[in-house]
Amino acid sequence: MSIGEWLLLFAAGLLAGVNNSVSSGGSFFTYPALLLTGLSPLSAATTTLAALTPGNLAAIPEFWPEVQAQKHRYPREMSIVVAGGVLGVILLFMTGADVFEDLVPWLILAATGFFAISPWVRKWAETSAPSLTDGWVGMALVFLFSIYLTYFGSGVGNIMLAMFTIRGFGDFLSANAAKNVAMTIGTVMAAIAYTAAGYIAWLPAIPIVIGSALGARFGSRVARNIPLPALRIFIICFGIFVAIWQFTR
Repeated sequence: MSIGEWLLLFAAGLLAGVNNSVSSGGSFFTYPALLLTGLSPLSAATTTLAALTPGNLAAIPEFWPEVQAQKHRYPREMSIVVAGGVLGVILLFMTGADVFEDLVPWLILAATGFFAISPWVRKWAETSAPSLTDGWVGMALVFLFSIYLTYFGSGVGNIMLAMFTIRGFGDFLSANAAKNVAMTIGTVMAAIAYTAAGYIAWLPAIPIVIGSALGARFGSRVARNIPLPALRIFIICFGIFVAIWQFTR
């Protein structure tokens, strides 16, 4: 790996860390950066999942009081995440690299769409939570997005946040705590399975891990000064650009 590629991946990780500290969608930066270094779509996607795991894990202690306050909800909700995550891994193994490459542009469009509608989903969740907190529809949606989390993962953070609001975790901090736990479970499962399968390129993951950690720790101060609507528009446009790029490759 050249110095230029290392710096590119570090910068992508830095942007991802800054962005994830205030919103979601950081993988929109790291995934194309890994493609530019020559990785296949399958390796780039799985490496991104693994590289962003430390950021999700590091956020859990900050929200431990919220986890403890809602601990009675975690066994059921996280068992759904585990079940969906296992199925997502199995599906990736079953579809293989060729099918995955054909699906990538559509997955990126779906991820961009998830990210774009997440504020409205969250608002809807806040008003509809009483009817879905213990319903099977909410359980099915958590399961569905958990499959997506380990199969591809990009853009799912905000939707999972909305889903845990639906599931009755209440305030933003409690739902965000549950999202961080779920994302950690999913990405750790994916990292273990895809490392065993030889899909993950750990050397390129190192600068992303370093950059995302620094971005999450120090960049949030800068990011919080950027109007969130402007940041979201930029991420959505960038996601559409990456999807078009993948369609034309």
